[in-house]
Amino acid sequence: MEKIAEALKVFKINARAKIIITLVYLFFLISTASGHYYILLLYFILSILIAIVFKPNFYLLIKRTLLLFLFPFFISIFVPFANKGKILFTLNLDFLNITITDNGITIFLMVLLKSFISILILSSLVISTSDIELLDGLRKIHVPAIIVTIIFIMYRYFFILKEDSNTGQLAIKSRIFQKSYKTLSKRLTFLAGNLLIKSFDRAENIYKSMESRGFDGNFHFIERNFDTGKFNWIFTICFILMMILVKIIELLKILS
Repeated sequence: MEKIAEALKVFKINARAKIIITLVYLFFLISTASGHYYILLLYFILSILIAIVFKPNFYLLIKRTLLLFLFPFFISIFVPFANKGKILFTLNLDFLNITITDNGITIFLMVLLKSFISILILSSLVISTSDIELLDGLRKIHVPAIIVTIIFIMYRYFFILKEDSNTGQLAIKSRIFQKSYKTLSKRLTFLAGNLLIKSFDRAENIYKSMESRGFDGNFHFIERNFDTGKFNWIFTICFILMMILVKIIELLKILS
């Protein structure tokens, strides 16, 4: 028992198990029917348990989740006004008639709750796992090597492209004294085209350089904990069983 307790204390779930748990969790979460708020509460509690097992930086997790949540919030803010149903509120203007329906409110709340929980679980995965571990985990669940390679190269050289873009914008600002919208748009269009052409050339040169150094499309990651494979599978199976239990509760309408 003492050995098991020590193993659990230093145990770190690997990237493959994290990805499997996250994908299965998102599948069950998205398939939740509209209006089942108690089921979403169970999924939220389950997401907290998963985040505890993933062991991310919780301050960074909360900060990133709230920041990313702004995007689905502003995207779905017009949903209550664009769905048919029982009219709850009507605002008549001279040029516009605004109505809020019960079906629109329900869809709006479900979109917000599902988005928040999805962002929470995805942020837990990304924050608690390095990029190399994620790529290794994707290969272990048999994602094609070409897709993993594209993801890695895009992530690795995105910051270089961003730096080139900032440098180009600084050069444009330093050469334009009369900042008209037409002139600035024309210069930015030339900059975007130039960056696109440079990206194609740079991508080809980088991949040829990687191939010349022995790259075969696979990423190899050395795991430090070799004796925790059974614990990873135990945690994965336990979480999947809990998700199935929540789905059974939803289908049998136990909490409705």
